[in-house]
Amino acid sequence: MVHVLGACHSGAETLCADLALALPLYTVLNASPEWLAAPQRALPAQGQHCWLLCGLDLECPASAQAQQQREDALLRAQLMRLDVVFRVVYGITPLQRLSHALQAIDAVAPCATTSRHRASEASQRLRPVCEQCSDPECERRLFSSLTTGLQ
Repeated sequence: MVHVLGACHSGAETLCADLALALPLYTVLNASPEWLAAPQRALPAQGQHCWLLCGLDLECPASAQAQQQREDALLRAQLMRLDVVFRVVYGITPLQRLSHALQAIDAVAPCATTSRHRASEASQRLRPVCEQCSDPECERRLFSSLTTGLQ
């Protein structure tokens, strides 16, 4: 089961719909409404679960930014309180978000669909002097590999 969480204007609904189409054998649930309504929510007890939190990189109307920040903080606090391992999914376009989400799911519950989104070994290789290269993609791979190793 894939649980998607996201504050308002974070693209959680779109990501859920896209994941449901891409992964017909998985159950994809937008858990945001329940979690925001009941902050002391308990976790599902059985089965393999993948938790995704939508990042706040999409445009948000100025009038909703304070609400978005509150909701995101609440969701993160709940995930931390429950000691849930989760991945934050970013991407400006729905296709980027879907691809990043499928990579995150592949790390937890790989299947033929998610494996197609696995980064190739060559693209994951770091430069020899990474501390000085200033390449954001290189830094992202470095920190992603470090956090993956901790889980």
